[in-house]
Amino acid sequence: MSALASSSIKTFADSISQLYKVFFKRYPIFKLLIANILFHGSGNFGLSLMEEDMVLGQYTIYTTNEGNIVKDGLDSKISVGFKVQKSIFDDVLINKDLYASKPFKLFKFIPSLMSSVYINKGSSVGDYLKGGKIILRQGNEKDIFYLHNWYNDEELNKLAGWTEGKLGTSQLRLNLSKGFGYDPMNLVIQTIDGNKPIGTIQLYDFSEIDQNCKLGIRIGDRDYWSKGYGEDAIKTLLHYAFYDLDIFRVSLKLYEYNERASKCYVKCGFKYEGRTRKSAFIDGNFYDEIIMGALKSEFISKNIR
Repeated sequence: MSALASSSIKTFADSISQLYKVFFKRYPIFKLLIANILFHGSGNFGLSLMEEDMVLGQYTIYTTNEGNIVKDGLDSKISVGFKVQKSIFDDVLINKDLYASKPFKLFKFIPSLMSSVYINKGSSVGDYLKGGKIILRQGNEKDIFYLHNWYNDEELNKLAGWTEGKLGTSQLRLNLSKGFGYDPMNLVIQTIDGNKPIGTIQLYDFSEIDQNCKLGIRIGDRDYWSKGYGEDAIKTLLHYAFYDLDIFRVSLKLYEYNERASKCYVKCGFKYEGRTRKSAFIDGNFYDEIIMGALKSEFISKNIR
């Protein structure tokens, strides 16, 4: 059936995205009807195409800054899904231009929308994120010893571009208290084999309007440098940002002398976006700052193939 082709599903998803913007720009009060959907949604949705009670196909729609990406099958982490009847699917594809010019005609779909949605409230993150080699978890009091060494290490601080003095226990303890749900979201990197803390990773400076944030990482234990632990931690956190949070872009900055980190970021999907010449004064010298960014559209496209 042609309607089940991924291209048709993408056309339908793109049409719905366009009509969504047109309708709620004209009738913003009706956003109250879907407040619960927006609260539990992450910008990614499940779509089950139905003919009466029979499922014709199931798909995951990933909304990105560069359009929708369609994947066959339902992602287990998707928290919001819709069951759409084939007749409505066909109607939207045929009449999308009419609905865009006359959005009031979309009112007839509101009862179907409200009855078709399902919300999986149990799909949110737990106490940690699991990668291949590491887990990312909330910090605790036992981590203070490690953090005190890592954040008062001159070499590590230079790699991070720090010019501040030493961090005390009270500041480290405050940092540890801000994990999932906070800005900054500070997490401890711990090995799966051995359960040993080896570093920290953060998402911070969240912008709800721009749907972006920044990333920082510090592998404090040198025994775990250049062995894939940092790469695994970054990819795990990017997956969380793009699939579970409503984030379209993650950026970071580094300094011209940190070539090891630069190569790691490229492996994780970051691309070079700019360079500010001699803009950072560190340890008595001026250095170039390098800006890198990762996009949800590129990350998901690469990982669903």
